[in-house]
Amino acid sequence: MQKGLITLFLIVFGLTISIGQNTTKTLDSEIKNLYKSLEIPGFSVAIVNSDSVVFQKSYGYENLDQHLKFSAKKRFNIASISKTFIGIGIMSLIEQGKFTLDTPINDLLPFKVYNPNNSTKITIRHLATHTSSILDNDIGQKSWYLDGALKLSKKEVDRDTYKTFCSWADNTRTSLGDFLKSSLTKEGNHYSKKRFAKTAPGDTYVYSNIGAALAAYIIELKTGMSYDVFIEKLVAKEFGFPPNVWKHTSEQLPTSYFQNKIEIPTYRPILYPTGGMMLSCEELSRYLSSMIKGFKGESKILKPESFQKMMNLSEGNGVFWELKGNKVGHNGGNYGVICLMSFDKETGIGKILMTNISSYASDNILKQVVKIWGAI
Repeated sequence: MQKGLITLFLIVFGLTISIGQNTTKTLDSEIKNLYKSLEIPGFSVAIVNSDSVVFQKSYGYENLDQHLKFSAKKRFNIASISKTFIGIGIMSLIEQGKFTLDTPINDLLPFKVYNPNNSTKITIRHLATHTSSILDNDIGQKSWYLDGALKLSKKEVDRDTYKTFCSWADNTRTSLGDFLKSSLTKEGNHYSKKRFAKTAPGDTYVYSNIGAALAAYIIELKTGMSYDVFIEKLVAKEFGFPPNVWKHTSEQLPTSYFQNKIEIPTYRPILYPTGGMMLSCEELSRYLSSMIKGFKGESKILKPESFQKMMNLSEGNGVFWELKGNKVGHNGGNYGVICLMSFDKETGIGKILMTNISSYASDNILKQVVKIWGAI
């Protein structure tokens, strides 16, 4: 999750979702006027319920130089919202009796993962709720790679950003299992004791991309297929999405921007289940509508009790879903990406925002995103 999005999570999930106060025409006009004061290149928003998409619109540009309008039909990186699909996979396998939330992960893995600081066993529940004690630390430098040569100059971005992209330029694509083994076992090239917290598994919440990737790898092991194939089958069967939710070229995606409007080089995640999924706002809206329906016990994707557990597991945490009061959903962000998705469990109303700019340089973009979120 992008730096700053934790604060945004608290703001976004604290806002009341309401749809009866404005007609869609008034809302559209309000957002158009709001866009004039924003630094955001383009974005899509949606409001949904369990039956339909109530409001969906795009504003601004997916490419500023070419004046290409942002489109709700065009796929976009949904970042960490991808993790909610890991949650569905985990609950599906629990229904099939493959494991339980309290199964130790070392009963399922071909290699052993231990926290060297204590003897508490890490379980599926710990991975799903980000309490596994497995830390990302420098994984962000190691787990991404570029599509091509780095064409970014030191003068265009801040020092830390340039350093990050230089490290990504040196990385190469690696299989999910090999990368996890290299990072989490003592024999691995990326292993460090600092990869594990001093607290025991289950004691402390620390958001962990590598822990989520480990859960996705367990799905691979128990289904006998790669995670990307598993998800392709899921989205094709249950949601009717076209294929290739992982494999879009940079030419097919909206241009992503740093806060200074410099275009961002196309990058890819080695830990792709945690933040590499590509969906349009239209597709994500249908997905959220289906999830609201599932929470109401009206979906065939999972049993009603599985939906309830996935979105009610513990205070603040579902099975790769984020909870705060009556709100349930997930946020996502990285360089050139901010995506928000949540619904209200009482009203059954959900909303989505997707934009093609990041906010590392300052909090201005985050504040503007909150304005849009408040409007819808």
